[in-house]
Amino acid sequence: MMDYIPISMVKEYVYCPRQAYLKLMIMREPPTESMKYAKYVLNTEKIIRIIREQGIQGEIKLEVPVKSTKLGIVGRVDAVVINGSKAVVIETKLNIGSRKKLYMKYNHILAQATAYAMAIEETMKVTVDKIVIINQEREVTITIRPTPSLRIWIERAIQDMRKHIQNQELPPKTTNKAKCKVCYFKDICPP
Repeated sequence: MMDYIPISMVKEYVYCPRQAYLKLMIMREPPTESMKYAKYVLNTEKIIRIIREQGIQGEIKLEVPVKSTKLGIVGRVDAVVINGSKAVVIETKLNIGSRKKLYMKYNHILAQATAYAMAIEETMKVTVDKIVIINQEREVTITIRPTPSLRIWIERAIQDMRKHIQNQELPPKTTNKAKCKVCYFKDICPP
């Protein structure tokens, strides 16, 4: 049994529970073109500039390892800005669209950022009061608060994911058939 679930897999689980399960239990997916491109365009100077333009003050830490023993998750957040006992999570993405799309189409990114916030609080003994998601290409930001309802949503998703892993029980796949068309596992995913 896996002691800690990678936070990136929490994101995948919200995107498609079946895909996350297959990645964890059967095989790893090779890096996608968007993953390779994201690494290529990552520009830390640009990210730091955008953080400062947002008026976020404090010490900027990049590629911060985080872990929550309470939730059983582990990961590496793009950036954290620490100001006293407060922190801001910075997550960079290639495409986030609008705030509305973040809560609908890109809710897996919202899940990942919220899980990072919860892990940062436990790891660094700070309070995360803001999450800033940066679209690297368009230099657009979306700021959200890690509300109690978002935190409960993530706790439930992690519990559900852990249950499927422990029981070696295949979770349901996404109901969004467009996601299936581009999935690496589409040819081996059971109906």
